[in-house]
Amino acid sequence: MSKTTDIQPAKATGDLVLQEVWRAKDTLSAQYGHDLDKLFAETRQREKLSGHPPVSLQAKRRKA
Repeated sequence: MSKTTDIQPAKATGDLVLQEVWRAKDTLSAQYGHDLDKLFAETRQREKLSGHPPVSLQAKRRKA
């Protein structure tokens, strides 16, 4: 592997945090039948019900 961006899968004794993140991702995905449209629809609904404004990650332009 010559690039620093190459990703190696976690081994059984490897990164436990990464394994836990993958397990959580697989569990959440399975709850919605591995359908991203359903998952994001539920996420948008939760966003609306939370009462918190969504965060915009767009950079604000400064006035010169």
